[in-house]
Amino acid sequence: MGIHSDSALAQAHSLIAQAEPSKARALMEDAITSDLDNADLVFAIKSCKFWEPCMEDRGTLDSYEYGESLVNRWKQYQVIIDHEEAPSEKTLYAFKKGVFSLALESYQNASDGRNEELHAELCRKRGLCYKRLGSYEKALDCLAEACSLKELSAPLIAELADCYDLCGETVKAKLLFREAFFVDARKVNLDYLDSPLIQTVIQYVKKEGYAGTALQEWIPVYGVIIHVLDKKRELRAQELGRLKQEIFARENERKDPANDEALIKPRLMNLYFWLIDYYSATKDSLSKINEILLKIKLLDADIHKQYVG
Repeated sequence: MGIHSDSALAQAHSLIAQAEPSKARALMEDAITSDLDNADLVFAIKSCKFWEPCMEDRGTLDSYEYGESLVNRWKQYQVIIDHEEAPSEKTLYAFKKGVFSLALESYQNASDGRNEELHAELCRKRGLCYKRLGSYEKALDCLAEACSLKELSAPLIAELADCYDLCGETVKAKLLFREAFFVDARKVNLDYLDSPLIQTVIQYVKKEGYAGTALQEWIPVYGVIIHVLDKKRELRAQELGRLKQEIFARENERKDPANDEALIKPRLMNLYFWLIDYYSATKDSLSKINEILLKIKLLDADIHKQYVG
């Protein structure tokens, strides 16, 4: 890379971080005329073209809608990144800073209309923006406030866990991740999770061949198997009752061939793990634990082998 290209990229990254991709692209298009094979310039120019319409023209969108459009477009950008052979980390960092600074400003300017549910959602999205910008303590404050307003929200609990791990509080993160996937694995938004802890489990489950909703259901199962989501808490009596009721319902669902076994199976496996944890913690009858272990073995002999091993 020539000196001119280096300088153009550095200036472009600064402009992108300030949410000015058009100006950044103009600089780089001038530089690339004498450096046509520069992969970093090509990727950065391509990224600017992708982001210009969204970052520089909000149209008639109000503050909340504009914040949502930026966050949703970031998901689309991640698809582009996944297909790139070697995307520039400096370019990605610049866009992350520019996009989420703009989104944060939008969410901060948005009115909740004194609606508690909307206020919780705004806190959640501000937390996401702070997290992506590396302000983890501020992100924790926002997500904790959102959680206090929205009881037992699986996506919120998972995002709070994600932030705890990024803050180095691994024990809390493990406990809350397991909680989130117990509440409702399918509602957890994996696109919002960045921490090394959960990414380790996600990548492991992907290598096992799962994707989509099945991937989400298997995450808590393999999280236990590979000793990542290994922190436990004792269930309250009311929770134990609900757990047993759901196990009974899922077992009956499996008997109907019209239901999707591929999704019921991992959910049931996770429920069995929680029930065994309860029996172990309360020093309950060994026969009850063995009964559940037998059910796990009949459900999936390989998972049983890994679990008991």
